[in-house]
Amino acid sequence: MSDNIFKYILKHGVKGACTCGKCVDAPANPEELQPTNHSVNLTFFHVSAREDDKGSKEEFKALVMAEHPEWLNGEEHNYIKIGAELGNQGIALVTIGYGHVMGLWQAFSPDIVMPFLPKELKNQMAGSGMVSLKYVEEEGDSVESSIH
Repeated sequence: MSDNIFKYILKHGVKGACTCGKCVDAPANPEELQPTNHSVNLTFFHVSAREDDKGSKEEFKALVMAEHPEWLNGEEHNYIKIGAELGNQGIALVTIGYGHVMGLWQAFSPDIVMPFLPKELKNQMAGSGMVSLKYVEEEGDSVESSIH
């Protein structure tokens, strides 16, 4: 388990209430309980960085490089795989969204890629693992050379 990433996300990430309609602990109005600052829609909920303590892209990238450099290999990594690595799929989703909001990678979800689909179909697709991240190498990055 990646304790440092897990703790970092708990400290700096924000997730809205689940909007899937199946969670027993979801409030009656989850759409109204999403982050109000810059966020990304991961179909289940929106994710943002904390306004009061958002952390930094550089600090987060250093943690990812130390614990999961394969996430930066340019391939897609979905929340099911990341959840297995982190020990929690919810934290995996917040990790994907947080990295997107901070500009570290691109997040993909049915709501991002196919917003025109019916909600039930988007939820089904997301539940099947179609929420992922993909790192796009920035100019001057040497991520590939450090991945084994």
